[in-house]
Amino acid sequence: MLYVSADVAQLGVMTSDYYVGLYSVASKVTALLKQLLGAVIVVTVPRLACLYGQKDGEFFQKLARQIADLLVMLALPAACALFALGEEVVILTADLDFAPAAGSMKLLGLALVFSLLGWFYMAAVLVPARQKRAALLAISIASVVNVSLNFLLIPAFKEAGAALATLLADLVTCLACYFLAKKSARLLPSGKKLASSLLACLYVTGSCWNLSVEVDGSKKGEIFVKNRQKALVKR
Repeated sequence: MLYVSADVAQLGVMTSDYYVGLYSVASKVTALLKQLLGAVIVVTVPRLACLYGQKDGEFFQKLARQIADLLVMLALPAACALFALGEEVVILTADLDFAPAAGSMKLLGLALVFSLLGWFYMAAVLVPARQKRAALLAISIASVVNVSLNFLLIPAFKEAGAALATLLADLVTCLACYFLAKKSARLLPSGKKLASSLLACLYVTGSCWNLSVEVDGSKKGEIFVKNRQKALVKR
């Protein structure tokens, strides 16, 4: 929320309302997906905190690794789907006039992976381990990175620059939280699950590409065509 608020504010000052609108469409769609996938973290953190407090390190490590694997297996294919169908998703949720928002949506979709992992490391390890100051430090550093990069990227790339700044800030948060949390628990996703997730990414990307090619023959295609015709009439 902090990144999005900073991005919108800086876009409004440095560009125009048009680019603020494009970024808002992309950020709302990815925020909805993040809340959906983040439910995995919300419902499991109390159990992990209980295990950590009971000093049950072995079961804590096992359960936390399973959750990290699940997040990766859900987030990576979701990011690939957004990357492959960015323009179609924007047109279906907004209008053809907002089609340029697809670029920023793709970047925010990639940021979703790092955002979820950083959230998990922070909520599942740092907070139960009473390292709230470390978590605050990680967020503060990432916020400074985000705001600073906005000043550099927004003038050149507009809403895509703000999305790229958010992506890099989420990457910083994820890495910082991981390195701070690994003193208490090593929670890298397992290699087997990561390989399965990458295969799922290939399948999702191929399926979405086929859907994009055949979109004119589906109900979504009808909406897509209607929006396109409406936009042409306006012009």
